[in-house]
Amino acid sequence: MTAPPPPAHWHCYRWTGDRRTYDGESARRPPHLVVQDIPPQEWKQIAAASPAFMASDVPPLEVPHWLLRPARMIKATFEAPDKASAWYRDQISDLSPSFLSDHDKDAVRQTERLTAAEDRLSWGGDVVGGWYLRGTGFASVQVVACSANRIRPTIPCPMR
Repeated sequence: MTAPPPPAHWHCYRWTGDRRTYDGESARRPPHLVVQDIPPQEWKQIAAASPAFMASDVPPLEVPHWLLRPARMIKATFEAPDKASAWYRDQISDLSPSFLSDHDKDAVRQTERLTAAEDRLSWGGDVVGGWYLRGTGFASVQVVACSANRIRPTIPCPMR
């Protein structure tokens, strides 16, 4: 069996908000459960059938579903995995003073997380991080492979 080709690029997303908003699943899922690959046009129809899902900037339940959302939600795009990894690292560095847990703030733990992210991006995977913040906040940072995503290869790129 041959390995799938590497993705053409990665789209980066960041969301920070109230954890109660994050816990509300209705705006985080498209209107239909899809368990297998479908043609790109059907993905577009599914996304269009849920205005709440399309308008929400809260991370979707399934990581590749970010690619269904409008391109304006993309915070950055990189063709090289090391550049995408650096963006992810910068986001964690920016957020870490607000992490609720000392465990999440721990430098060794952060280094392990970043090493794992670099590895995952090097073979074309997605990277997801989520942290509780002081107060009632939650932050999510996600780097999603596009063109094609290994989990949902038929979802079209939001920038086309």
